[in-house]
Amino acid sequence: MKPITKNNVIEIFEAKITKDVVKKILIKDLVIEKIFGYYPEEKTTPQKLKFNIKLELNPKLSFADNDLETIADYDDIIKLINDTLDKKISFLEVLGETIAEKVLNNEKIEAIELQIEKLDILKMGGTVGFEISKRKN
Repeated sequence: MKPITKNNVIEIFEAKITKDVVKKILIKDLVIEKIFGYYPEEKTTPQKLKFNIKLELNPKLSFADNDLETIADYDDIIKLINDTLDKKISFLEVLGETIAEKVLNNEKIEAIELQIEKLDILKMGGTVGFEISKRKN
């Protein structure tokens, strides 16, 4: 693959899309407000957490339009996140690893890319977050 250089800053690589079929579910900008955190004020005041998730599905999955059992239901993933948050975990790193492990227990899901951000934590604006990518062994 030969890079194409533009204005000495950006390198663009030309690459063909793989022949393999890759199926993904995307959950973007999911905001959940819960009690979460380590510090005393975080244990009493709900805060907003934003989740961005990519779930790579088992390539052998065959979808049927009228059969919920043939898909990885994103509602189940959102419920799993809420249930995990209810366990009063203190750190984003532990939350991310816990969610990733639980999601990968689903036989329909092969890999996860998860990004979690605390939206209300910095007084100067901006967010803090944690990101994890994990594939089944």
